[in-house]
Amino acid sequence: MTGFNFEEEKNKVIEALTQNGLDNKQAQIAADCFATADLYGVTSHGCAVLPAHIQRLKRGGYNLNPSFKTIRETPSFAVIDGDNAMGPVSAAYCMNYATDRAKTNGVFSVFSPNNNTFGPAFYYSLKAAEKGCIAFICSNSPAQMAPVGGKEKMLGTNPFSMVIPVPGDDPIMVDMATSVAAKSKFKEYKAKNQPLPDGWALDENGNPTNDPDKGIQGLVQPMAGFKGYSISMLIDIMSGVLSGAAYLNRVGRFYSEDNMNVGFYISAFSPEIILGEEYKERIKDFAALLRNCEPANRQSVCLPGDDRIIARAEKLNNSDKRRTP
Repeated sequence: MTGFNFEEEKNKVIEALTQNGLDNKQAQIAADCFATADLYGVTSHGCAVLPAHIQRLKRGGYNLNPSFKTIRETPSFAVIDGDNAMGPVSAAYCMNYATDRAKTNGVFSVFSPNNNTFGPAFYYSLKAAEKGCIAFICSNSPAQMAPVGGKEKMLGTNPFSMVIPVPGDDPIMVDMATSVAAKSKFKEYKAKNQPLPDGWALDENGNPTNDPDKGIQGLVQPMAGFKGYSISMLIDIMSGVLSGAAYLNRVGRFYSEDNMNVGFYISAFSPEIILGEEYKERIKDFAALLRNCEPANRQSVCLPGDDRIIARAEKLNNSDKRRTP
């Protein structure tokens, strides 16, 4: 397998973004985000989306000179205006803000209105883990799901992520949409001329479909039925309603001329302040207890994110599929 040149891919993205009006500092952040998604095998949120972002840049959909103003702040939280910046730029700013203050306060939350889609949610919580913090991040998004019992698009697929640093071992990485699959996956199936799996989508009339085109025009199904619907709703309340951003079907469309006004909610935690040095041994013991559980059918026990760690190792052409951060 050919090795994955992270810096080469990142530099190509930087060049493309700066040629279309984004300054180098912002382009560096967005490029690192997209290249990291590809590195970890999340290609639906990697450089494949770059042309769409360039088109939005050309349409004037992003504020090229954002000023991230703090609307209000206490020792426990801040509300930060995303100023219609490119999503990865404002999300990275908000995550850095939260982790920096968590390092002092132990726990800190950021609510942010007036944003655009941030792409791979795990990217931001992984950056926090690299600083020794645990961080939860979620976002609302353009409506793609109907409430249970309805057939009108009201709720977004509303992604969330939390990455747990495990000193000396791979982090535990939780990253998902609240739909059974991200809507961007539908386009991957369409490109491969493959039908969607059962239970992924409904057509415009609310009928089950395996046709990617009908699924794209119709509705994506929530994960785990009513449970996924409920989680999506809670994320919309925390990131949309509480931040002052748009919510439900009022969130703008990425491919339109509208201001999306997406909302973010982030909470960062410093294990060192909350628990002290004991955290390191306790989280290592926690992970070891799970990994050493008796496997079923001679399969190895996995933790969330193991597939991405393996994808990363394979992309780097590394025979050792484990990573020690």
